[in-house]
Amino acid sequence: MTRLIVVLALVAAVVTGCGGGVGLADDGAVSAVAAVYPLAWLAERVAPEADVSLLTAGGAEAHDLDLTPRQRSGIERSDVVLYVGDIGYQPQVEEAVRSASGEVVSLSDVAGGRVLRAAEDAHGDEEGGEHGEEAVDAHMWFDPEIMADAAGRVGLAFAAADPAAAATYRENASKVRDELVALGGELKDLLGGPCPLNEVVVSHRAYGYLLRPFGHTQHGVTGINPEAGASSSKLGELIAEIKAQGIGHVVAEPVEGRKDAEAVAREAGVQVLEVSPLDAVTDNEAGTAFPELVRQQARQFATALGCP
Repeated sequence: MTRLIVVLALVAAVVTGCGGGVGLADDGAVSAVAAVYPLAWLAERVAPEADVSLLTAGGAEAHDLDLTPRQRSGIERSDVVLYVGDIGYQPQVEEAVRSASGEVVSLSDVAGGRVLRAAEDAHGDEEGGEHGEEAVDAHMWFDPEIMADAAGRVGLAFAAADPAAAATYRENASKVRDELVALGGELKDLLGGPCPLNEVVVSHRAYGYLLRPFGHTQHGVTGINPEAGASSSKLGELIAEIKAQGIGHVVAEPVEGRKDAEAVAREAGVQVLEVSPLDAVTDNEAGTAFPELVRQQARQFATALGCP
């Protein structure tokens, strides 16, 4: 069992007992806080001896995360803080990061111009949302290239926080980078070939980074913000489109947009395929390495698109 899984279990226990929280390392180890699971996985692989705390332990909701005072203190005082960036995805986390005393890695800063803005579904509908016309798709971890670059940045952050082990962190980061580059090749094999369909209906429009590199589009029952829901007219349009185009599946998450997605699938007479956005994972999923979880999602999309 890795240190990350141990820490996840400890954090889950704290959540159950006293409302959640991030603790600082009390054993002399480097301490780190990660806002979402993919970043916690990076930290654990780059710094396996670090005490890594995940803000969304146990599958807690990642969007608009409400921080406890203990979690906020953890962000402010940990040696390394990994978060998605100042994009309005987790406003309380973004606010707390401004007071962080340790090394900070922003995934959106790593992604730079590769960040998807004003995300479009298959029909060009844009979602402005509460952050204006340039709503940002936060799910950058589905792009192995971005995550590979993030691995290098995480290695530098741990090296700065713990110079005595800098060479080890850089070596580990290089290995993780190679693993993620290889993952990119596997995704190309799964989704990059000729597929009968180039559009997939999803419950929550969170998969642009996984689909767009291979020319596929997503038509969301809900947009980037899953709390927005869908109108009855939108659902009707989706049902008609599924029937007209011969789409055989609706790809749905366990929670986000689930009810509407199931209604669309039922009315259209198609199957539901299970996926996860991976920002937060269950304790069982946390026992599976991040690259394999991405592969699992890609296989589901390959099925939905009819890819060989």
